Amino acid sequence: MHGPRAAAGVDPPRPAAAEQTGPGVTIPAYLAVPRSGERSLSLADAFDRARSAAAALSVEADLEPVLDGSPGTWRCILRRGGESIRTGLGLGKGSRDEARTGALFEALEHYLCGVEGLDPAEIRLAPAHELAEGPLARDIAVRLLGQGPDRPLGCLPYRSLIGGPDADVPLFLSMPEYLRAAGAQARRAAGDDYDYRAVGRYSVNNGWAAGADPVEAAVHAINELIERDALSLLLIGQFLRERPGRLTVVDPATLPAEPAALVDFAEARAGRRIHLIDMTSDLGVPAYTAYLPAPPGQPARICGWGASLSRRYAITRAVTELVQLHCTMGLREQYAQLLPEQRDDTGPYPRLHACYLSDFTTALTSAELRAYRDTVAPDTPRGHLDRLIAVLRNHGLAVYQRDHYVTADLAVVNVFVPGLERFMLVTDGQVVVPGERGMAVTGRG
Repeated sequence: MHGPRAAAGVDPPRPAAAEQTGPGVTIPAYLAVPRSGERSLSLADAFDRARSAAAALSVEADLEPVLDGSPGTWRCILRRGGESIRTGLGLGKGSRDEARTGALFEALEHYLCGVEGLDPAEIRLAPAHELAEGPLARDIAVRLLGQGPDRPLGCLPYRSLIGGPDADVPLFLSMPEYLRAAGAQARRAAGDDYDYRAVGRYSVNNGWAAGADPVEAAVHAINELIERDALSLLLIGQFLRERPGRLTVVDPATLPAEPAALVDFAEARAGRRIHLIDMTSDLGVPAYTAYLPAPPGQPARICGWGASLSRRYAITRAVTELVQLHCTMGLREQYAQLLPEQRDDTGPYPRLHACYLSDFTTALTSAELRAYRDTVAPDTPRGHLDRLIAVLRNHGLAVYQRDHYVTADLAVVNVFVPGLERFMLVTDGQVVVPGERGMAVTGRG
């Protein structure tokens, strides 16, 4: 166990019986149970809702533990008629019930946010150059449309969450499948023959989330956008600046009992020390990387990331994601048909390649050690959403949401915030450049 508990704040500890043991580590039964206020239902009720949603979609959920315990990792594969659905793979992390429920929600999200959940009749065409000069142009990929042909491309309608006008948002930004063979029929039906080769590398399933209702789902979608923006700025600040910034890491001796025990558990499984890098950006929403160094010359991929108005939950998410990735290293071959092909195109560009490798080991030797301090987070999803929207609006950022699939049991939404970075795509081996926020970090913005 790491040192004494930090000063009291939100999420106070409470006694509980020990439940699950890792290698030499005992984990309290309540560890990793989401108490951040981001969920509106109990895990049991949420799981029942997700099972009802799967039945309504005529799919079967094949659930199996990868690491059965608390913390644990579960995987879910959606099947129809006994056959695996190509996009229906989900992984869950956290306590046993949280991991099982999360895996089912994620599998449903991945299934519904692909082209199989897309109604071609909803696709609207908008001229590329008009988009590149409009309110969405703070996004680097939208701005790059101005350098390509002025042809119409497929968009979907989104509503503004800050009281501004609604917007048609290009599909390629958040639905990579739309650009692939699986999306060919939808493109033809919409009359979309745009040449996406110049901007396709910026396509990523960013800002998608599933929840019990659109508000809950939007909270998770915005946290993901903030997390990926923070990771992008961390990479830019360390590997693209002429003089890298100084890393900040959490002093493990100041962690409260629960996250300290979780870190001990993760370190015991990984067999190495884990560093909690504070990547909180100017937005002020706590965001962390649980960093595990990779062998020299290999990309650091057994890491976890998390963002939340609850600092404790942001760290918990980052560490449980690291545990999840460590446990699922062998799944890529097993489920290769369900996962996108990965390649590294950054080799000819040394600084981009450094971002791809994400090797923070040298920077960690001079990192600032910062004491953990709790944050006071809202206790309802609506409270989280209202504060997150206020944070983004106060930083001059627009927020758009699409309720992609909503029933009484399940909501799958996509949130788009023009201006938040998508440079983290470099860790997938993509040759991308920073947007406005990233260029400001380099000192050349």
